[in-house]
Amino acid sequence: MPRFELTVEIARSPAAVFAYLTDVSRLSEWQSSAQSAEVDGEIREGARIRERRTFMGHAVKVELEVTAYDPPRHFDVSSRGGPVSYEVQHTLEPSGGGTRLDVEVSVKLSGMMRLAARGPLKLAEREFRADFRRLKDVLERG
Repeated sequence: MPRFELTVEIARSPAAVFAYLTDVSRLSEWQSSAQSAEVDGEIREGARIRERRTFMGHAVKVELEVTAYDPPRHFDVSSRGGPVSYEVQHTLEPSGGGTRLDVEVSVKLSGMMRLAARGPLKLAEREFRADFRRLKDVLERG
C-alpha cells in the first residue's frame, strides 16, 4: 500500500491550526487542486465532505468521511468510492510555542491500478507536500 508522510512546524497554536485545517470553506486557499468543498452539517466524526478538485487536467469529485475528530489534536478523513481509496491522518501537538503537524496518507490500489497509478501518485505526493508548505505560509502570515 503506497503511503507518504510529512511533518511541518507551524508558528501558531494547535487550536488555530486545527480550526483552519478543518474549515472546508477555506480548503482552496491552501490546497492547489481544491475548487470547492462542503460538509453535511458540522465537521464531526462521521460527517461527509464533498470536494471538487482538478487533477492532471480533469475535474474530480471526491467524497470523504471524517473518521476521527478530536480538537485540537487529531483529524482523519477517508475517501468513499472511486477507483482509488485513501486515508489522511493529521496529528497536532504543541511544539515550542507553535504546533507540530504530522500528516500521513495511505493509498489503497486494486489490481491494474497499482501499475497505472505510479506516475499520478508521485504527482499527488508532490502536490501534497507543496499544499502543506502553503498551509504553513498562510497560517504564519495571518
